[in-house]
Amino acid sequence: MMTMQNRRKRAYLWLSAVLIGGLSIGVAALACAQMARPAGVKAPTKSYVGNFKDNTVSVIDAGSGTVLGTVPVSAGPHGMAITRDGRRVYVSGDGSSSVDVIDTATDKVMKTISVGKAPNGIALTPDDRLLLVTVYGEDRVAFVDTATEAVIATADVPKPHTVAISPDGRVAYVAQQEPGHFGLALIDMATRRVTRTVPLDKTPRDGEFGFDGGMFYFTQAGVSSVQVMDPASGKIVAQIPTGVSPHFVGYPRNATFGIVVVQGPGELLLFDPTTNMPVRSVAVGKQPHWATMSADGKTAYVTNEGSNDFTIVDLASGSTRTIAVGNAPRKVVVQPIAAN
Repeated sequence: MMTMQNRRKRAYLWLSAVLIGGLSIGVAALACAQMARPAGVKAPTKSYVGNFKDNTVSVIDAGSGTVLGTVPVSAGPHGMAITRDGRRVYVSGDGSSSVDVIDTATDKVMKTISVGKAPNGIALTPDDRLLLVTVYGEDRVAFVDTATEAVIATADVPKPHTVAISPDGRVAYVAQQEPGHFGLALIDMATRRVTRTVPLDKTPRDGEFGFDGGMFYFTQAGVSSVQVMDPASGKIVAQIPTGVSPHFVGYPRNATFGIVVVQGPGELLLFDPTTNMPVRSVAVGKQPHWATMSADGKTAYVTNEGSNDFTIVDLASGSTRTIAVGNAPRKVVVQPIAAN
């Protein structure tokens, strides 16, 4: 007959075996997780797409096009910017009063910055030290110190929409959408004040500097062309013909051609910045809203607000891949490099 002492000893041995076995499974699971990415193999370069009506950001493997996850953000994700090292993504919430900061290592919001009602466009200075936010609902542009993640200054601009900062970091151009006072407000980055406003007869939509700062390209509502402005003189020096409703325009570093998303025909138009003439067009989705390029200038990434998808374009061949994302995708950024 088994004594009470033997029973206790057997129960103790059984419990010890269970605990040791559980610990072994946990260690094995951790080892497997660490082995999932072999040493020397980098994390994928990721694209981030803001889904305006879902209040989310889709995270996509920029190479394969695989959707890796979804990040909940403030209402109406509108403007987006990414740091040079690809470690942080800033997202303004048009239906909120804040800018969310996404940690790309975890793909989670690590901080929410209060900036004012209905923030629209955002842009980082070339050194990533300041983030400019157009606060549409309060008629001002906020300057956010990215080290402290606090607003340190503001500049008055009526109904500011998008913002672009020159490659030398000295001036910012803001699309001013106040009815009857359309224009481009020029902000001196040293004094953080508007120095002058270039009046326009139509509503400005998006504006971006070429990578070398030689020209400023912008689009206007109801105008089927891209306006090319010489920043030195403040004068329009050329117009690039497009289809109906051009929106985003850009000429990034390492790119052979500039790019324009044209909403009417649903296409990405490539233009020659030396002649300011169209080169060719690539069909994408419905009502394309925004675009960006890979760091090597070989691939374009286009959001299609009207078809709830995202198109990856090989610029050499014109071939495309389309990935379903959330509802009403607008802005997109892509990591310059994979951030481990």
